[in-house]
Amino acid sequence: MSDALRIGLRFVGLALGIVLGWGTGSLLSLLGDPENPRATLFFIVTAVGGIGYVLGPHLSRAIFRNLHGVVRAASLVDLIAVAVGAGFGGLLSALLAVPLSLLPDPLGPTLPFVVAVLVTGLAIVVALIRKRDLIAPWVRSVAPSEPAAALPTAPGDAPVPEPNAVLLDTSVIIDGRIVDLWRTGFLDARLLVPRFVLEEVQHVADSEDPVRRGRGRRGLEILERLRREAPDQIEILDVPYDRAQARDVDGHLVRLAMARGIRIVTNDHNLNRVASLQGVRVLNLHELTAALRPPVLPGEELHLRVVQEGRDAGQGVGFLDDGTLVVVDGGRPLVGRETTVTVTRLHQTGAGRMIFAVPSPGVPSHAGA
Repeated sequence: MSDALRIGLRFVGLALGIVLGWGTGSLLSLLGDPENPRATLFFIVTAVGGIGYVLGPHLSRAIFRNLHGVVRAASLVDLIAVAVGAGFGGLLSALLAVPLSLLPDPLGPTLPFVVAVLVTGLAIVVALIRKRDLIAPWVRSVAPSEPAAALPTAPGDAPVPEPNAVLLDTSVIIDGRIVDLWRTGFLDARLLVPRFVLEEVQHVADSEDPVRRGRGRRGLEILERLRREAPDQIEILDVPYDRAQARDVDGHLVRLAMARGIRIVTNDHNLNRVASLQGVRVLNLHELTAALRPPVLPGEELHLRVVQEGRDAGQGVGFLDDGTLVVVDGGRPLVGRETTVTVTRLHQTGAGRMIFAVPSPGVPSHAGA
């Protein structure tokens, strides 16, 4: 569910709550003593006040915490869109309030307020949904150009590096290990998420493919978890970029890293190579995982389960506990069985490490038949 739709539903819920509250108050006033309406009013005030007394600390704390997070994560365009929508909705509500107030009771006193809430909420939702067409062009036209957004053209114009900041790309957000890495304290840097990367994650979350949709939603959950656990360490960057080339997210990310002189955290092998060729430092989680794996040398024995056949004739494939791929030459008859293999050689790739092995002496070749 998008933020704009969520805000609209909140305003609709507010309007329904007002109507329900008014109906409840009217019912209580009818059931009360008509000779003494103050007694009924006192009962309503006491009841609502008691509920507020019980729920006040919890609601106020959650409201302020969520409001703080929303304001920090919102861009300047979002804030202007909310202000424009609220202003337009308030103006339209004021014009409608005059004829609506002439209606007979109980519509006359209540309907203008309900309509004001609904119209203002709808105006804010429309402004947020269409912010790129209505608000963004005006903001870009009046905003001063950012020196950081321009690429250095000469050695003397090279940007000052920001050692305490890194850019997150889509693959590392969806992967999810960035949260655990940040918790360990080894990645002591501000986490910067460009708006176009966030939009790509949201696009993946809206995919019709259930697998892609699940990965995208996990990425959004990872960002939300980082925002809750480290609100001062994660930042959404609103940087200008060519929307006609919105699919070139990797290119935008590399140019942004070059302009700001900061590093990129990724799992994408191709992005790693492209960024490295252009002089951008890259922190690849796959390479970090490979570096932290216990060393395996030729001649060592490993115990694993051969789970499937390999691509070449007679091969079997298994995996270590850390996910390392093990290709067992002559292991096809052992598919589906736990076995012991002897390492023959290692092969390092950009995506990780591969181990080649053969069945250890004493393992019957017909064990899986």
